[in-house]
Amino acid sequence: MKRILPAIALVAGLSLAGCTGGGEEPEQTADGGSSSAAEAQPEAEKLDEAQLKEIFESTQADGQSFKKGGATGEMAKALEGSKFEPAKCKDITLNLINSKLVEGGNSVAGASNDNVLSAGLSSFDSVDDAQTQLDGTEKVAEECSDVKLTTAGLEMQVKMKASDPDVAGADETAGIVASVETGGQTATEIRYVAARVDNNLVAVTNVADVEEATVTNAADAFVESMKKAS
Repeated sequence: MKRILPAIALVAGLSLAGCTGGGEEPEQTADGGSSSAAEAQPEAEKLDEAQLKEIFESTQADGQSFKKGGATGEMAKALEGSKFEPAKCKDITLNLINSKLVEGGNSVAGASNDNVLSAGLSSFDSVDDAQTQLDGTEKVAEECSDVKLTTAGLEMQVKMKASDPDVAGADETAGIVASVETGGQTATEIRYVAARVDNNLVAVTNVADVEEATVTNAADAFVESMKKAS
């Protein structure tokens, strides 16, 4: 079962790619402008990949540190050869792996030293972009609420629902809980926790059976690190 859990974890983390298209069109104001422009927020400092990598690899949670890369390539290979029903959920997942986030975002991803958690940090041009990305979580949970996944010759049913995680210090949060069934029995539960800090996003997913606190504690730690870097 261990060889397929990373692929399942990414299915639970579909919200990272939930708003690739940039969201809805802004409403028009009386003078022909847009409401988003009328309510424009001050520009936030966008972190580059090197800064995100430094934050990512210097953060520790529950005694575990994190390293960029690692299992990400293996996840991509596993999912490239997997079959999804509905098929659109495969495209959303691969968009995540290929970093097709909100246009212009910088990101890094990797895993904890014990390979129990997968995590990612992203930084965007504005708070609005980061919030748009975060808002995609609920939509993905709805569109891919019941996914049939066949990978490495094994067939699984992944049922997802939106959650409301509590992450200390975050401006906004979103989450997904995915129940993975094989042979009609629940094999594992995957939790995806996302948190916005200004124009930055933190995302953490478990890739093995752990307590919910293990995931949220890591999100707490990354949020604290991101706030210090802002």
